[in-house]
Formats: sequence, structure tokens, C-alpha cells
Amino acid sequence: MVLYAVRSHRGRVREINEDRYYIPPRHGPCIFAVADGLGGHAAGEVASSLAVRVLAQYVDKISENFHRFSQTQAQDFLLSAIQQANTEIIKAQEQREELKGMGTTMTVAFIREKELLIGHVGDSQAFLFRDQAFSQLTEDHSLVMELLKNGEINAEDLYTHPQRHLITRFLGLASSVPVDFSSSECRAGDYLLLCTDGLTAVVRPPEITELLFQEGMRSLETVAEELLSLANNRGGPDNITFTLIFFD
Repeated sequence: MVLYAVRSHRGRVREINEDRYYIPPRHGPCIFAVADGLGGHAAGEVASSLAVRVLAQYVDKISENFHRFSQTQAQDFLLSAIQQANTEIIKAQEQREELKGMGTTMTVAFIREKELLIGHVGDSQAFLFRDQAFSQLTEDHSLVMELLKNGEINAEDLYTHPQRHLITRFLGLASSVPVDFSSSECRAGDYLLLCTDGLTAVVRPPEITELLFQEGMRSLETVAEELLSLANNRGGPDNITFTLIFFD
């Protein structure tokens, strides 16, 4: 059984919220997603909305067969949904001049029992929190991540580098997009966090870990509200969207 809380806020600086999220329909497959629109103003909002809409259409098609999916079938499903979202965004750019250059990140979680599969494009993130520690399940597709891997910057520079917002892979960039996948087995007491970078840019994963594992009983909604407030109290420089999932 999983419990979840979701938040999406434009932050303190941006005029509109270009982030979007997906949560399961009632009694539907346990699939979650976040998408961070790129391109500015309405364009980013259109791209992220398209991505989530396509995912929702795909989920509707598999609702009855979800529990029979193998790991390979689950990965094929996520790949097809994300690629189709990319196709729709490219098509929209071709049809409307004002949408040219738009795009979106997309990070999707497919959960069945304790099995977790992540499909990922861009610099939105997925984290697993367990036993007062965390692991990042995604790798940012960004210029600063490439610089870090090449030894040109250190890990702290990921948050302060002047080119930290440059993304190297996203939906809407090209006719086909590579998708990263990672699989994990979750345990009772674990938390899964899917988030856009508006959260982790100002609230680092170690702080989130401390907040999640504080002593005392607090509801998931309370914890989610604390996370959102913390991000906004630190300036809210970007849109903030996340889904916090607890494995009961």
C-alpha cells in the first residue's frame, strides 16, 4: 500500500507555474509523474501539459492489465508513453510558431507492490529515502552534470554554477529522445520523492532526509506542506512541484 501527497506552486519569482504532475486515478494503476516545462511563459506550460495528458491516455489503456505487466512490459510502456509525449510536443511546435523551442522534463514512477521502475528525461529528479539516508534514482541531463562527471566542477557547484539551468536532454528537443530507466525494490517505511528542480535547488536532499525522519507522528500532508513552505521561504526562485510517496 502506498500513500502520497502532492504539491505544485509557482514559487515566489515566476509569473506562472509551468510544472505539471500526474497522480493515479482512483483505483487506477500506481503511476506518478512530474514534468517541468521549458521555453518560457505559455510554451513551457503547453509542453508539460501535453506530456502529462499523453501519459494519462496511456494509463487509461493499461488499467485492466497493469498487474500482469512484467518488468520488460512496464519499461516498454513507459518508453512508449514518453516517446509519444515527445512526438506530440514536436508536432505542436510545427503547427504553432509561438511554441517553437518549448520542451519539458519528465520523470515517471511505475509502482507495483514493492517494485519500482523510473523512466526519466531531463533534470527533474527521483529520490528514495530509507533508514535516514537517501539515494538519487535519476541522473540530471544537464550541462553541469556533464561538467561534474568530467571533473571540471565539484558537487556543490551543481547548485550555484551560472549555467546550472542548461538542460542537455528534454522532450521537444528532437524527434526521438533517449529515456533513462532505473529499477528498485521498496520496503515498508520508504519514501519516494519525485520533484522538479525548483524544490531541490533550495532544499537539499540531506535536509529533506532530516525532515522525513524527524521523531513524532506527522501526516504525509503535513510533511509536504513543510517542504513547500521551506522552499518558498528560501526565495522560491522557480516553480516547485513534487509528489511524496510513502510505502506503508
